[in-house]
Amino acid sequence: MKKQTLAVAVALVISLVAAGQSIARPRVLSTYIPFQFEVGSTKLPAGQYEIESVTTGNGTIQMIRKADGSSSARFSTMVTEPRDGNSAPKLVFHKYGNEYFLSEIRTGDNHSLQLFESRQERESARNQSAVIYALAVR
Repeated sequence: MKKQTLAVAVALVISLVAAGQSIARPRVLSTYIPFQFEVGSTKLPAGQYEIESVTTGNGTIQMIRKADGSSSARFSTMVTEPRDGNSAPKLVFHKYGNEYFLSEIRTGDNHSLQLFESRQERESARNQSAVIYALAVR
């Protein structure tokens, strides 16, 4: 009986440690974005990007950075369900004319991280209809 109790206790500790490590290592999404785009009030050039969640003292924010480190932006999101029911990992942009705005990050785990519209995007939306553009991520 003592051996069984010990075995259960050891298994519990191992599973807690493994769960803690998986939480501590955020998933990094990676993709090539072939056009200039905006995140909040930050314009970012075309290129290879990585996106990850960053834990702060006040919660979690998202960070997008160019793979070469030359450009980055931090931004807040709200968790929602994917609008079209498709949870495959992707970045969703709103396109107005020649301007692209990052709108949503789908992480592949049945939820979506919705970005807040910037003032510039709201202004563009007054004059034109958005075209939805999605890029697959790894």
